[in-house]
Amino acid sequence: VFANYGIYLPRVAAAQAGVGTRVDSSEMLPGDLVFYSSGGGIDHVAIYIGNGQIIHSSTPIKGVVIGNAGYTTILGVRNVID
Repeated sequence: VFANYGIYLPRVAAAQAGVGTRVDSSEMLPGDLVFYSSGGGIDHVAIYIGNGQIIHSSTPIKGVVIGNAGYTTILGVRNVID
């Protein structure tokens, strides 16, 4: 998505967590990257779309889904647009 707008990000979530500007989770804006872990470090990233919702790749069966940003603990939020 971001590459379509000239914003190039590292391939993996852990590396993406180091780019852009840190944002407090209480101040997320649409387009911010939201980072999660299933244990042992950042391993999942989603895009915040507003109103407490994210869009992300869930599972091979479910594919890309919209869900609650707080479905699990948020480890970090980064703005890469500004």
